[in-house]
Parts: sequence; structure tokens; C-alpha cells
Amino acid sequence: MKILFMAQSKTLSVFFETAELMIKSGHFESAGFYISDSAFFHSFQKKHPALVSGDFLILKEWDILEKARNRKYDIGLLKKYEKRYGDPLLWNPLVADRRIYLGRKATLEQDYASRLDHNGMLSVLQTTIEELETLFDRHKPEAVVAFICVTAGEYLAYLIAKARNIPFIDLRPTRIMNYFHAGDSVQEPSIRLSAAYNRTKREGIPENLGKEAKKYLERVRTTHAMYEGVIPADKKVRKKIDRRKSVKKTIEGKIKTALNVAGRFYRNNFGEYRFDGSWQGAIYPLWFTKLKKPVRKKLIELRLGSEYSRCLKYLSLSPYAFFPLHKEPEVTLLVYGRSYLNQIEVVRNIGRSLPVGVKLVVKEHPAAVGYRPLEYYQKLISVPNVVLAPPNMTSRELIQNALLVTIIGGSVGLEAIFMKKPVITLGRVPFSYFPKNMVRYGANPEHLGDEITDLLNCHRHDEDAVIAYLAAVFETSAPIDFYSKLLARKGVYSEDPNDHDEKERNEHLKRLAEYIMESFQYYRDSQQGNPHIA
Repeated sequence: MKILFMAQSKTLSVFFETAELMIKSGHFESAGFYISDSAFFHSFQKKHPALVSGDFLILKEWDILEKARNRKYDIGLLKKYEKRYGDPLLWNPLVADRRIYLGRKATLEQDYASRLDHNGMLSVLQTTIEELETLFDRHKPEAVVAFICVTAGEYLAYLIAKARNIPFIDLRPTRIMNYFHAGDSVQEPSIRLSAAYNRTKREGIPENLGKEAKKYLERVRTTHAMYEGVIPADKKVRKKIDRRKSVKKTIEGKIKTALNVAGRFYRNNFGEYRFDGSWQGAIYPLWFTKLKKPVRKKLIELRLGSEYSRCLKYLSLSPYAFFPLHKEPEVTLLVYGRSYLNQIEVVRNIGRSLPVGVKLVVKEHPAAVGYRPLEYYQKLISVPNVVLAPPNMTSRELIQNALLVTIIGGSVGLEAIFMKKPVITLGRVPFSYFPKNMVRYGANPEHLGDEITDLLNCHRHDEDAVIAYLAAVFETSAPIDFYSKLLARKGVYSEDPNDHDEKERNEHLKRLAEYIMESFQYYRDSQQGNPHIA
């Protein structure tokens, strides 16, 4: 059997090591890779020459972009592809990829000016499909594995796998401790998770899972709802500097960094990686993070200080609904909630859909302060019944006294459910199948006011549903420190914050490999109509 990994940036290292484990254990005979981010590939292949030795089939995203730039698309062929792979359209994979649909600066600051024009997007779309079809035909994978779809290549690979009845395993955090889940598509909710939830509601919750769920719920309600990989709201992520370093080592490090930046500048502007959409330049990111962003943050703080004070006074006096802004660009907006990319209009619609006398409290994502210009917030507070909360407030503080929590997606909605609050979700979320007296999916903006009014009138917390959901998460997911140990991200929350050795990391890799194999067997059996899959 063969497996195909869709690797973005540092997930290449995780998936490469996982592939080696799965091949060594005899689960799969070979692996293929779709790779984005040339900079990481460049450094990784030097340390792991086996990747390019010929034993693994590789498709590089930047090669596809180079081919697309030198050709004209065929509209007739694209219509055939849309009929074959569309869900129902082929615009969705393009929207999912910020490097195609948004501007060059999108990961640094708000930039909606697409870097490609319409013709360029269609050329990329056609070329990516053609290259992926060739990859599938040559490699003949029996399983495709991805991690939170955020590229057009990953989205199209899912559509091709679906058309060919190949199990697609999309890894993503459950936002419950360090449990990672393997969905069957790039969308939420997961069929497997919802099936387990319905089964536990119907047949009862296994005692061990019920105890674990209640223990977790008690912890969340008394302390916090942090999960592995999230950046703590009250902490700034900064690289720690060892003051004991010698001046010589410090200078050597700066010289090495400068040489690396210069090398990447050449490769991405004139060399083999010049077509990679991940490259943002060498000067602008440095100028933005060191000067523009700090100045913007200070300006916003000064200009909106009175608005924050007004909000703090208001919170203790009058009823309000709460809406947390999403950091951009992220999968919650580009994939799960693509109808709500313009969050200013989302706020306007929620505001006009609330009962008379209820205001909407909006809070910026703590990691997005400085990302949006001052004018963005001024447009928000121009909405008559909207007030802006200080970004350093925690979501917990705002949830506690809210009449209602409205979200596009994300963990705030789940935390609100744990705190027994009614929730309106606009995008696709993993818990959308909760009882309607707890959660409503506001699919139609015209009827949002009706949904809000009805939910406020009939809201009733269902503790059994919450326990059943948590039990389903524990049953169908695996405890893996994906961000803190496998990706080695600094400053993120971990259930076990102590230093970790290579042995412990290998244990998590082994657990991931076993979980991928178990998920593959589940989805393969479900496709074949196994009666034990429910």
C-alpha cells in the first residue's frame, strides 16, 4: 500500500518521519509528498537527503506555479474539472489559499488585494489539478494525509481523493487538551466524531470516557479552556536570550542569520524558488514587525482608550452579546466560514439581529493586535449598538456575563457551551450537531434575528450532550503534542510544559503514525459499508 502526504512548511518534517515509521512497520510500502514552502524544504533536504534520493515521489508547489505562469488556461477543460471535482465549484480551493486569494502581505497585515488576477488564478487552478492527477496516477495512493487544509493543493487533493474513493485523513486539533482528530474531509464537522457522539447519546457513555469527560469539564469551568498549541492571551511570545552567551557567539549568530536571509533572498527572487508564493520578501517583514506594527499598536491603544473604558463600564450595567474577531488569514474564515470573510459586515449583521437594548461586544484576537489598521476598528464602533472590548481581556471574562455568544468558528464557542451559554455559529464547527436549544447554525443571514430570538427564548443547557461530545472526542482522537513537541513551536500552551527529550518526541511520532493507520482503516471500512462502522 502507498500513502500520500500533503506537507506545508514544517509539517514536512513531521510527515517525513511519520512516513518512515509507517514504512518501517510494514503498514505502507512507500510514500509520496506534495510540498509547499521552498525555504523549509531547502533546509530540510540538506539534513534529510533520503527525501530526494528517489525513494519518495515528490511534487513541489513552486514548480506548479512556474508552469502556470507560462501558460494559458483552457476554460472548457476547467468546466470539465469543475463537473468532476467541484464541491460544487472550484473557487473554494482558490479562496482557501491566502497566497492566491489574498495579498502578498496577508500574513503580516490586512491585505485583500489578490496577488494574482483572474486569469492567473485559473491558470494555477488548471495546472495544479493536472499535476495532482499525474501524481495520483503515478503513485496510486490508498490514503491521503493532510494537516488543516490551507492551500489550494491540499483542497484539490481532497476533491480528487474523494472522486477516486481514496480515504482522506485531515488532521486537526480538537481544542480539547492535546487531542488531535482525523477528519474525513477538509470541512467540519467530522463524520466520525458526529457518529461517535450520536452513538453515545443513543447507547450511553462508556464509564471510563464519562469520568474523563467530567474531570475535564470540571477543570475547564474552574480554571481555563486552554488547549495544546494555542498562544496564551496574556503572554507575548519572545525568543529567550541567554545572557551568558559570549559576544563572539552573538556576532556569529547574527552573521549566520544575515547570510541565511541573503541566500533566501537570492533563491526566492532569482533562483530556483522564485515562483514560491510563500515568499514575502526580506525587507518588508522586518520593517513591519520591528517598526510599523509596534507603532500601529501604540496608535490604536491611544486612539481607542476611551472606547475600551466605555466598554468596561458598560459590561457591568447592561445586557450584551459577545463576538470574538478572528485572526486573519486562517482556516476558520477561508474554509469553514468563507461566506464571512468581511468581519465588519458580520458584526453589522449580528448587531442588527439582536433584541432591542442588547449591545454587541466585539473583542480583537490577542494575536491580531497591530494586524488591522485603526480605520478598521473605527468602522466597527460606528455600528450603533457595538462596543469594543480591550484586546487584553480574556474571552472567559466576556463569556461569563454574556446573554449570547456568536462566532464564525473556533474554541470560544466551545468554551461558551461549557459555561452554559447559548451559542450562534455562522461557520462550520465540529459541534454543530448539538441540540438546537444549545447551539444554532445561522446559515441564512436574513433569518439570523429569528434564530437569535428563538434560541434566547428556548435555551436550555444539556449537560449530557456536553459529556457525550467530550467522550466522543476522547474515543475518536489521539493525545498528541503536535505543536509543542512535533513542530517544536515556542511559546505555545502545552499540557506538559517541561523540557522534552528526543525519546519523548519519538513517542508522539509513533502515536501519530498509529493513529493515522487506525483512521485509515476506519474510513476505508466505512467506504466499504462495514456494518460495525456507525
